[in-house]
Amino acid sequence: MSQIKIQVTALAKAFGANTVLKHVDLTVKAGEVVVILGPSGSGKTTLLRSLNFLEQPDSGTLEICGHRIEIKSGQRLSRANKQQISQLRQKTAMVFQSFNLFPHLTALENVIEGLISVKKVPKDEAITKGMSLLEKVGLREKADSYPARLSGGQKQRVAIARGLSMDPQVIFFDEPTSALDPELRDEVLTVMRNLANAGMTMLVVTHELRFAQEAADRVVFMEGGVVVKDSTTEAFFAQDSGERIQQFLRRY
Repeated sequence: MSQIKIQVTALAKAFGANTVLKHVDLTVKAGEVVVILGPSGSGKTTLLRSLNFLEQPDSGTLEICGHRIEIKSGQRLSRANKQQISQLRQKTAMVFQSFNLFPHLTALENVIEGLISVKKVPKDEAITKGMSLLEKVGLREKADSYPARLSGGQKQRVAIARGLSMDPQVIFFDEPTSALDPELRDEVLTVMRNLANAGMTMLVVTHELRFAQEAADRVVFMEGGVVVKDSTTEAFFAQDSGERIQQFLRRY
């Protein structure tokens, strides 16, 4: 568990005059499940999107799965930076709140698209792997179904299978259950718990306190673009975790 998969140092990001991340530091070790909690607008999603450069940070240093990128304020990314970004994206997966499935592709085709187009895996080999992953998330029988015929929970499980198809070392989850009804949330959270139990390194932005209590090794609490608390799950949910944390927990 000692190998570090994510090392973030002094990461900053602003949108115009609105500073969203203020010199954030974060470390995630191999096999850890780290849940990021905090009120709306605290910078949670921007942090996650900055880690795989869906949003380009303004400054700071990232080292993810062995790929180090230093961003200096006011400087464009170098060609070497862009190469590192491409390589780190191949070792990470992102599961979005809105699923982001291709509507014209079946569940299986969505899962294997990256295998065929990015990793150049032969189609028959990709299909075998895709079916195995759909079985892993409990959706083998939905392989030929299009997203329009799937429930929200099923779409999200297909999205998780798609992420797993690339054999990531780290998976980022951005509010993976917030668009789902309570009943459908459980089927997605069950898959996530199984991944956690299998030792997948996960960084999860969520409001699901029960998932955090059951599956997280650590909880990071953000507010106003800074990390207010970074502790073990047990310490975070303890009665003496601090008035601000207790106030937040009472609201959720």
